[in-house]
Amino acid sequence: MYRPRRILVAVLAAGLLSSCGQDAGSTGAASPRPLPSGTPTPSASASPLPVAPKTQLPVPSLYDTSRGWESNLPGDQFPLPHSGAVAVVQGGELTVLDVTNGQVLGKSTVTGPGSVSAFAITVQGKDYLVASSSGTVGGDVVRKGREVTTIDIFHARPTGNTVKPAHHLELDGDGSVTNGGGGLLVTFEDDIFMTVDPATGETKKYDLRRQRPPARECKICIGVNEVLAVTPRGPLLAMSPRPFEHYWIPGSWSAKDISDSRVFITWVKDHFIAKWYDDAGKRETWAVLDGATGKVRAEVTCVPDRRDDDSDGAAVSAGGRYLVYSQTAFDLEKGTGHCFEETDQDKPIHLNGVTDDGVAFGVAPPTDEVEDPRVIVDLATGQVEPADYRVRPFADYSGYGLFWDDSTKTMVAYPHRT
Repeated sequence: MYRPRRILVAVLAAGLLSSCGQDAGSTGAASPRPLPSGTPTPSASASPLPVAPKTQLPVPSLYDTSRGWESNLPGDQFPLPHSGAVAVVQGGELTVLDVTNGQVLGKSTVTGPGSVSAFAITVQGKDYLVASSSGTVGGDVVRKGREVTTIDIFHARPTGNTVKPAHHLELDGDGSVTNGGGGLLVTFEDDIFMTVDPATGETKKYDLRRQRPPARECKICIGVNEVLAVTPRGPLLAMSPRPFEHYWIPGSWSAKDISDSRVFITWVKDHFIAKWYDDAGKRETWAVLDGATGKVRAEVTCVPDRRDDDSDGAAVSAGGRYLVYSQTAFDLEKGTGHCFEETDQDKPIHLNGVTDDGVAFGVAPPTDEVEDPRVIVDLATGQVEPADYRVRPFADYSGYGLFWDDSTKTMVAYPHRT
């Protein structure tokens, strides 16, 4: 049994909220019919369907498999936790379903100068769907045309079959649009990049060649800059070669403001995670940072990890209270946390999901009997219990868990047990 470990907390204003979950493949369950334009949006508290989904999966016991819905709508799935919805995207076809009943809320078709890709992003507690495309426009047999990058930003709970974007951007150049955590990140050739605020569509342009770490971070630096993420104060930059030695936000904070030791920074949704060792290397500190100030929201001291950091499965609960990353878990409301690293008494636990109720899902090291033993973790106590589920939710919000059945290419939603 794991004992809870105390953590050190720095008081600060509430940080950004973020969604949990991961991108999965196609979807599945009772195939809902599209709603005509103007149809009222179903309530997020709509009663669950009384019929059990046809697809029955071995899920954690906190879900009721006798109720729910399923959909085999083809495409990639994107949870929209603050909107009570889930998006299914195939190419430029975007479909948004109500997470409580599977009904279609809205649809949109996006075209661009090239192939269209899409993702979901949550910034300051609001969800957005983003579709982007890069290619050449205005060309013919004589003219080469010009390269452009288009970005269409949608509010996450639309209504109707021909939903228009809240913002449409057309940027010069062949760019790559990604989720930067606290905003959109658009990178171009020649070390040029832009950040985009999905709420307003506002863009800011930067040249990496003109960005240097502050003197406190690095007095004499040799290396190439790289942009990693977006914070409320601007882009988070790092200096290569990898592993990075220096992190900073121009005109704001840097890693040396956190610790004089060597700091490693990564991010989960719009939360930033830092790790550093003491001088003797006998203990390591994990901390959740406020992206705007770099201040520590919560930190926990652990035995140094005996294997490489692994962000696969890192998640933030829908309400933003709980965060799990590798072998650490944080309650950002109470400022408490746990380490589930390997010790002389305990095996390591790799965490890969968390609910708003403080229930985390994880995997223990293999045994002779089980290749990947599943566990349930109570983050209020830090206690770990073995469990016999085989499929964990890729997202959990609005009282439902969303699951993916790879064998039938079906998305299944089961409600929490009452």
